[in-house]
Order: sequence, then C-alpha cells, then structure tokens
Amino acid sequence: GLPFPMTHEKQKGLFKCWTDEIVGIALLAEVNLQWSAVPRGHKWFDRVKSFTNQGHFSSVSYHEHQEFPTPSAHQWGGCSATLLHKVARRAKSGGNDKTGLGRFSWIKIQGRDIRQQESQTDGPLAGPLDLVVSAYRPNKEGTNAGSVWNSQRNYWLSKGVTMDPRDKLTLDLVDLINQWKAEGCEILLGLDANEDVSYNSPSSFRQEMRIAGLTKAILRRHQGPYPATTHTRMTDTPIDGIFVTDGVYVTAGGYLDFQQYFKSDHRGLWIDIDLEATLGASPVNSPSFQPPEDISVQDRYLTANQRDRFNTIHCQAYEIRRRAERNCRKLSMGKVHWSPKMQLKWDRLHLYQLLILGHKQVRTGSRKVRCLLKKTGLSDAWKLSEADLQAKWHLEHQEYKEVKRKRAHQWRLEYLESKSAAV
Repeated sequence: GLPFPMTHEKQKGLFKCWTDEIVGIALLAEVNLQWSAVPRGHKWFDRVKSFTNQGHFSSVSYHEHQEFPTPSAHQWGGCSATLLHKVARRAKSGGNDKTGLGRFSWIKIQGRDIRQQESQTDGPLAGPLDLVVSAYRPNKEGTNAGSVWNSQRNYWLSKGVTMDPRDKLTLDLVDLINQWKAEGCEILLGLDANEDVSYNSPSSFRQEMRIAGLTKAILRRHQGPYPATTHTRMTDTPIDGIFVTDGVYVTAGGYLDFQQYFKSDHRGLWIDIDLEATLGASPVNSPSFQPPEDISVQDRYLTANQRDRFNTIHCQAYEIRRRAERNCRKLSMGKVHWSPKMQLKWDRLHLYQLLILGHKQVRTGSRKVRCLLKKTGLSDAWKLSEADLQAKWHLEHQEYKEVKRKRAHQWRLEYLESKSAAV
C-alpha cells in the first residue's frame, strides 16, 4: 500500500520507478488509503502534481462506506489509475466503482479511429486504446473482520446479494468489459487477482477474462514457467496480471525485481505499448480542465490552503465592518416631517428618557434636563419615580408614533403656511 505522508521513502521510490522506467500509464492495486481522510496536500492529486508538471490525469477508488476513518487514514484495498506526460493529454474522462467499494478505477483515453488506421497501414492493426482499468480482487474469506472480503461481503448482504465478493467483482468487470467493447473500446486491465492468473480451469479468473475477450499480455508473449508476483508465495504462481484486448499492440513485457525501488511484498509488472500504433500520431491538445483543488481568482491560481486563509481574513474584515456599523452614530434627519408641535412631542419623550437614565445612575447632562423641563412645561417631572417615568414614557411614545403617522405631515404644511403668511 501507499504511505500516509507523501514525503515517505516508499512514495519517493514509486516516483523514481516512474522516472527510470519512463512510465506513461500507472495502475496501482491495494493502495490501502482512505483518501477522504487524507489531509489536503497529501492526496493522490497533490502527490502526482509534485512529481510532474508535464500533465497528469488520475482516477482513484476506495471503500467509501467506512464511517470512522483511522488516524493514519489506513484502509485495506482500493486502487488507482494514472496517466502521465503525453498520455495524460489524451485523457477523456475517468470513473470508479459506482458501489463505493473501491474495487476498480478506470480512465478513457482518446485513441485513433480504426478505420483511419486501416487506410494508413498494411501491417498488424491495433485499435484505439480507449480504456485503462485498475482493479483489486480481495483475498478469500478470512478471520479478519476488517478485511476487504468481509467489508464487501457485509455490503452485499445488506443489499440482499449472497454471492462471494470475488465472484461478484469478476461478474461486474465482465459486464463492464462487454459494455465498453460494445462501444468500440480497446481495454487494458491491470489487477491484483489474488489467484493464479496462469490457471486455465473453466472457473478461473483468467478463463473468465478470455471469454470476455481479454488475454494476459505478458503470459501470451512469454510462456512458462511463470514467476511469482509476491514474495510471500515463492512459487511459480503469478497473482497479479495485465490483461488486454486483441487491439492493444504490446511490444514487450516483463517483471521488475522484488523491492527494486521500495519495500513491498509484490513486484511490478510492465508492458510496452506502441503508442503511435495504438493511439495514433495525430497531435492532441493539452487538456483544458482546471485541477479540482485549485480556484482561479483574477487570473491567478490560489491553492486550497490559500483560499481558506483568504476566506478567513475576508470574514474577519466583514465582522469588523459590521461591529463598527453597530457602534457608529446613526443619523435619521428628514424621516419625520418637522414642525414646532412635533418637536414638542419629541422633547417630552426625550425628557422622560433622560430622567429614567438618571434613576439608573447613568450620567446625563443636567443643563439639558433643565432646558427640557422649562421647554415642555413639565417642571415637576423630575419628582416622579422610575416606575411612573416608565409609564409616562410609554404613553408619550404611543402618542408620538400616532401623531407622526397621522398628523406630522399636516402640521408641517400648517407651519410652512404660517411662515409664508408672516413674510
């Protein structure tokens, strides 16, 4: 499986393998990471992005029904398919297991029309490599409750399906392969079958793939004895395989040494494909899609972490403006038609309010209070208790709202007419 931090030596070894072997298509099985629990910056997209700036396209799959991820984000199973460099420029779309069990991932590639190829060459025909698939077939039933087999078994039982998860994966893959072939696709499948893929019994996985039209790319070029693909089973039993349809023109294939680039109980399988013969030599424009983890702001690219920091600062600035607005003096001149009568109503209301504040030990201007006592004619108002002042204020407030709504405009007109007559 892959390590949790992208700086781990195993991850560096994988990238070194890609560089030394000039890898264009990388299919990984049993990734052992729950990608939704992996922190930003260590996800598969971030890892491949740090490896190359010449283009990449990936599709990952993991068990999506695990509610409580482990602190290390470890999860058995899962797989990924990745296109690199000039192959990535031909990526059309990607997808994964719709059940959410993380059983397989796939990527569609833009190939060349077979009819165009027939008109251009008299040699062996190789159709468009339209689809690459990475899959993981779990081990047989075991005692570990958290194993991939048991997790998939529990899921299918909840759906009323009693078939063995291994057989269910084979059946679903065959159905998809038949569907893709009906669409005219050529297919490359790489997987950990956890079964002898050189075995030819009617019920074997290899035979199921042969019926579906896929043959093992390495074994059909290099006949036995077949080397083991995992050092925990040091017999001539390959459990990993690469299967292709007849239209994929394979020029070479083989196995890497055990632990050649990093520590692992599996060895790498590789094949060489004539990309010009398979995909065609016509130039393909670079993909115009924007990476899902980036966002464009004013022709600049902000990473997700920068975007979060930007949003935090923006929210703080917005809250500061709101707080300042609440504390600033609010002026509302002109909302009420002014006249001496309306001013008197307001002064009486304001006087009661100041006297109430005085009872609450709030500092108020004594000169202002004396002026209002004289102006309103309520010279004895200061003798009232706080409760009486509250009652007076409520009555005065109700009366003020009533006259403001019904008589303020008329009082304003009368005041203006009186001023005109005086002139």
